[in-house]
Amino acid sequence: MRKIMVLSLFASLTASLSFADVIEHPRNLQEEARIQQKAQKRWIWSAVALTAASFADVQSSWGKMESNPMLRSSNGTFGAKGMGIKLGIVGGILASQTILVNRAPAFAKPLTYANFGLTAVKVGIAVRNSSIEKPKYLLREQ
Repeated sequence: MRKIMVLSLFASLTASLSFADVIEHPRNLQEEARIQQKAQKRWIWSAVALTAASFADVQSSWGKMESNPMLRSSNGTFGAKGMGIKLGIVGGILASQTILVNRAPAFAKPLTYANFGLTAVKVGIAVRNSSIEKPKYLLREQ
């Protein structure tokens, strides 16, 4: 009996809180649509930032020794193989996000945060890679 009373009290409090939220913040459909459009625009900008950070990561790694065997070329450096894999992963992420955001626009906001987080990681990696020198045997003598 006690469990039923506690559960009914919890349910009534939850219902009253959610109803109070609706009463305190009334929105019309146009405002909701405008909010969704802004969220989708922010998501698009986060996708653009992620793409740019990926290209910066690739550019900063190009021709340098690669520690990841999956991205390593036959001579041990980062090249076209690594670029294809890295950009393919980012392309797959953004393609799946596009499908998800088109089907459920509410996911635009959390995916925006995820994209900006990945962008920060990729920029950090690009900065680290820029401090690594290319192997001397690959440099052209002038």
